[in-house]
Amino acid sequence: MTMPPVNVPQVPGVRLTGILGQGGFATVYAGEQLSLERPVAVKVDSRPLHEERNRRRFLREMRAASQISSHPHVVTLIDTGVLPDGRPYLVMERCDGGSLSDVVARGPQPAADAVRIIQSTASALGAAHAAGVLHRDIKPGNILLDSYGTPRLSDFGIAAIQQAEASATVTLEALTPAYAPPEAFSQVEPTSAGDVWSMGAVLFALLTGRGPRSTWDGRAQNLTQIFQELSLPVTTNDPRIPGVLRPLLDRAMHLDPNQRFRDGNELAQALSGILSRLDSFPQDAEATWHRPPPPTEQPTSYAPAIVHPRTATTTLPTVRQRRTSTLVAGVVAATLLVGGAIWGTVAVLNGPGLRVPPRQSTAPSISPTAQTPADPNFARELDDSAVPTAPDMPWQVGDCLLGAVDGNGGHSATEVECDRANWRVFAGGTIDASIKTRSSGEALQQDAQVTETCTDANAELAGLDISVPHTLRALGSPKERWDAGERGFSCVFEKN
Repeated sequence: MTMPPVNVPQVPGVRLTGILGQGGFATVYAGEQLSLERPVAVKVDSRPLHEERNRRRFLREMRAASQISSHPHVVTLIDTGVLPDGRPYLVMERCDGGSLSDVVARGPQPAADAVRIIQSTASALGAAHAAGVLHRDIKPGNILLDSYGTPRLSDFGIAAIQQAEASATVTLEALTPAYAPPEAFSQVEPTSAGDVWSMGAVLFALLTGRGPRSTWDGRAQNLTQIFQELSLPVTTNDPRIPGVLRPLLDRAMHLDPNQRFRDGNELAQALSGILSRLDSFPQDAEATWHRPPPPTEQPTSYAPAIVHPRTATTTLPTVRQRRTSTLVAGVVAATLLVGGAIWGTVAVLNGPGLRVPPRQSTAPSISPTAQTPADPNFARELDDSAVPTAPDMPWQVGDCLLGAVDGNGGHSATEVECDRANWRVFAGGTIDASIKTRSSGEALQQDAQVTETCTDANAELAGLDISVPHTLRALGSPKERWDAGERGFSCVFEKN
């Protein structure tokens, strides 16, 4: 992909030639290391490290990660640093063979081949754990294949960037729900056992052609389904998983971190011990496996459920809208409330004047809401000329978000493709500067223009279908931006 010159960051010693990929937090560029004229990949994170102590912490973590960079199954780290605007970058060897995401997409792999791949990458993970480095985001897309087809574990640098933030916890944006261990959805410090769970999940995906948090026919689960099943063990009785491997997977993905393999090395050793038995396993499971029939009745939505013993469920009151016969109103969305940037939010129902403040609770309230798949109307471009907007809105009109809120009024959101979104931004404004509060969440409840802006009328003007059951939300700036003087808010439309 060709880049406009104005968008190209200046990375020392590297000439950037194109964009390899973009995500919620980073852009990966194709480049050439000038001194050796060799191809490299450069990952530039979008989260600037503003404070000098955070920069030092990031570089310290990267030095630790570089200790394992020479491992044969780790993507080699060539250089790292911080750009003048505070964004950290990583210069790595370029692996042009794709990733395990491509392998999983091709369908179930022979068991022995899958185990060899994970044994290799688990050994790399073990080296990281021995050096005191956690990965925190193991998934098929972070296990790359080089030009020779050798698996290489990547993105240790992202863990270092997360560690350089004010806390070592994980937010919704940084989490990959399909492959994150159950405890990552709670307020606990990450451990090597969490990495082990995720590596076991990747092995599961290689063996079955689907992730452990997917439906019977391989479709990804939405957040509601994931939260409902967090307290349930992963089922490993898929006929494509050899019986000899099931106890190993059960242990690797055990609900209790203390019952798992302690680190990557212990998992790698267990996999090595089982390889000889797998070589004689008949690889005809795919030919004889049949998908189970779909359930006779498939629910269209899911009731709120408590997903952690320490949490409580909060449901907002139901109201009736003029243009709908019924309205599922204010079901509190599932949140990954595990630290990081939690943004203020207030739910607005049935037009101007009705404000539903979040209830107070001594513990975070985690209660899922169904994520309705987007339809063409939801995904189409919205008209921002007909609705109120402001330049300092945290999200702009038309942005598609994967969002979650908690019972205390905080939220996390990340921009995604519209066919994955459950929130759509349709209007916004700026909170009255005379309102002095500690957070945007408090200000959203005090400023009358919020409920005057986040209305059905404006949602309809933007082109959204207000005849369907829905909730309107107002999103404020995260605390660090609020403290820096940003007063914008965004109105989002959420289908129930």
